[in-house]
Amino acid sequence: MSVVGFDFGNESCVIAIARRRGIDVVLNDESKHKTPAVVCFGEKQHFLGMAGVSFSMMNTKNAVYQIKWLIGRQFSDPELQDDLKSLPFSVTEGPDGYPLIHAWYLGEMKTFTPTQSIAEKNLNAAGLDCCIGIPIFFTDLQRRAVIDAAKIAGLHPLRLIHETTATALAYGIYKTVLPENNPLKVASPAAWTKC
Repeated sequence: MSVVGFDFGNESCVIAIARRRGIDVVLNDESKHKTPAVVCFGEKQHFLGMAGVSFSMMNTKNAVYQIKWLIGRQFSDPELQDDLKSLPFSVTEGPDGYPLIHAWYLGEMKTFTPTQSIAEKNLNAAGLDCCIGIPIFFTDLQRRAVIDAAKIAGLHPLRLIHETTATALAYGIYKTVLPENNPLKVASPAAWTKC
């Protein structure tokens, strides 16, 4: 059995597969480990990752990114309102009080929730078991929204794991000599980001 791990960052994401007693980081179409967390909507199709970044240069109002901060948060949240000022795409309040993202797609203005924007349904395997990295400051509502996005994409989320926990595991999993009496502190740049 293999399990897929997703680390969705605000600017990029990394996907790894745990199988055959090892962990393989999946390469994207450009043979890179990191994929930009960008979706750009065009007239007839949408572009993800590097293609989304390239297309967004010509179509900034239909480029959706930095949505990790939107997921599971009320539109009226003052901190969210500050974040919205730096985004070029249109975001309004939905009937349930949560943000809605607007983009011109397939010849008309479409509305997406942040959960729908994160989920990508074009997977080769349905019901794929996965673990998803989330920021330590995510609320329970934000955690549930990430699980919903995974289910929309056809994934079977086994566990959400805090980024700081993932950092400690990644550091210690291959270490054979660790101090027994003195604690060892490991810090991650993810822990220093917006909290």
